[in-house]
Amino acid sequence: MTIKSPAERPRARGPAMTRNCRNQRLVLLWSLVWMSSFVGVTLALKEGWLASGAPGIVAAVVSAGLGLGTALAYRRFLNEADEVQRKIELEALALGFGVGLIGGFAYWLLERSGAVPTSKSDLLYVLAATCFTYSAGVLLGRRRYA
Repeated sequence: MTIKSPAERPRARGPAMTRNCRNQRLVLLWSLVWMSSFVGVTLALKEGWLASGAPGIVAAVVSAGLGLGTALAYRRFLNEADEVQRKIELEALALGFGVGLIGGFAYWLLERSGAVPTSKSDLLYVLAATCFTYSAGVLLGRRRYA
């Protein structure tokens, strides 16, 4: 038996594949709406277009609600995904979590030691590194298991 290259393998397009694609699109849509709301609220607070206090809190809660919707859509995607897709996601999440956790603590220690300047946005760097590493992990996993 010869192992076929990914280009030579037949591509199944059954109900499971269709459901998986639909769930991925829903996660993407929820993510875009959530991130748009996050950026919008951040910009509105920074520029003074949105008053601090009750209006700012309401906007933050609405944005957090959209984030919760994103998490629930991702959970559904994982629950309905096939085993290979779950493995890819698990490995990517572990890689992203590891980079975020280890990188975050290392950055914190370096900041406290004076090796890097104190920054108000250090959490943003950790979150960005986590997201980019997770994304790279998904792409590498798809390539590996294709």
